[in-house]
Amino acid sequence: MKKDEFLSSLERLLRSLKREERNRFLSYYAEMIEDYMEDGCEEEDAVQRIGSPGEIAQEILSDRETQPARPTPTWMKIGVIVLLILGSPLWGSLVLVAICCALAVVIMVMSAYVIIWCIPFIFGVFSVSSLVLAVVSTVGSVIIMFRDTATGTVQMGVGILLAGIFLVTALLTLELGKRFVGVTKKFSRWLAGLYQKRRGVRA
Repeated sequence: MKKDEFLSSLERLLRSLKREERNRFLSYYAEMIEDYMEDGCEEEDAVQRIGSPGEIAQEILSDRETQPARPTPTWMKIGVIVLLILGSPLWGSLVLVAICCALAVVIMVMSAYVIIWCIPFIFGVFSVSSLVLAVVSTVGSVIIMFRDTATGTVQMGVGILLAGIFLVTALLTLELGKRFVGVTKKFSRWLAGLYQKRRGVRA
């Protein structure tokens, strides 16, 4: 194997290393081959004395993996702590602003849902109230009729009227509920679309 072939093969096997580190090893073995050649060895014999590129690359990479990680210097740790303390008014304010913005968005979203369902809720409450008053008025009219027929009859009429109001408001509540379910789904999809777009922009 020629010198250029050896170095080219070794460079390919050491491609996982950084360029500076890889070039340092290549320069080292190139000088070693030249030293052997100056001592009178043929080029191929000099390359053969060094060994195969695969064995050398494996040895270099295994030694590099077994090297312990360099601990962070104490002065660097102290510097980071000092910077965090000195910069706390700035980054603390930024964190507080971010939390407030997030809470504001959550409150706005919840308010939007409350506003959307406010109308069906009002009709539902009115419907339930009408039902309760209709039952009370109708049952009470029967008792009142034994004492005062006219008042009992009016009371019965009010109960029937409230029952009719209950039926109308109940139907309106059901219809509005169906429609507002659709509005809620569209609003939720719109919010999800905004969130996905923001994630796409960040990515």
